Amino acid sequence: MHGKDVETNCKMLRMLLRKEGVLSEVAENGQIAVDLVLSDVDKYSLLLMDNQMPVVNGVEATKRLRMSGYKNLIVGVTGNVLEDDVGEFLAAGADLVMFKPLKMAQLSTLLTFVDENSSISMGPFKVLKLVSNTLEWVEDNPDDLEWR
Repeated sequence: MHGKDVETNCKMLRMLLRKEGVLSEVAENGQIAVDLVLSDVDKYSLLLMDNQMPVVNGVEATKRLRMSGYKNLIVGVTGNVLEDDVGEFLAAGADLVMFKPLKMAQLSTLLTFVDENSSISMGPFKVLKLVSNTLEWVEDNPDDLEWR
């Protein structure tokens, strides 16, 4: 599932996901995203949370899901590349932060990772870092990461 962004970006993301053979669902806002996920926690193996969702932004939606015990993969999506913005998403419980516009190679790498690791349950401080189109586990505190 992915949270709704500007309509053009949303259509582009759905097209990219469809090319990868992924069925996706769009939540109109962050509160709807939280409600949908918590109504069936096993339905979604990957959440793409846009930081600019209306009503409840992606950071707050991520925080609410983690506080409710949701353990599946959450990827924060943002156009903000500042270290503080990335840190805010990670502190809320995101496992990875990706920057807009999403690139097909990065999305493909993420989807392959999800497919190959579908039984993994994420937890606090088990973070992924995307480096040269390869996902790597970072077991340390996300506050210690360098994102430059």
